[in-house]
Amino acid sequence: MTHNMLIKLILVLALFFTNHIAHAHDLKQPKADNNNITTPIYALFDGMRENDKDKILTQFTEQALLQRVDNKGEITHTDVKKFALSISQNTAKLDEHLLAVQINQLDGLASVWTPFAFYLNGKLSHCGSNSFQMVQVDNQWRIHYLIDVTYTGDCQAFVEKHTGKPD
Repeated sequence: MTHNMLIKLILVLALFFTNHIAHAHDLKQPKADNNNITTPIYALFDGMRENDKDKILTQFTEQALLQRVDNKGEITHTDVKKFALSISQNTAKLDEHLLAVQINQLDGLASVWTPFAFYLNGKLSHCGSNSFQMVQVDNQWRIHYLIDVTYTGDCQAFVEKHTGKPD
């Protein structure tokens, strides 16, 4: 694999999933709810910010799936372990802001929808929505399925729509 191909792969993986570092624009991040469903989501983003492969992997079930829907409606798959390794080796500043969190739950199954704005090295790179399927394993919430899609319109307007204020 050439150096350019490796850089492109790392950037694609970095853009595929992102973290929630406090950004200079200081968007308010929704916090984990009382029943801790979102705790692994925030821990995943913290692990990504810290480039901590083990912290990332701990948030997922053993059979977890990571996917992205592209603008052609095609779905790409990413192996969780390869994803965690690529993030742990990444040197770019990855910064995702969750703009809102919507949760649906019944017993040990929950769905979490989170529009986001993603910053790469301090600049708004892209935006979209994440959909997490959460399950309880040994009384702990874990991410079993994560799929996201990027918004193809104006991300500045997207951020304003979901936060009520400009970025």
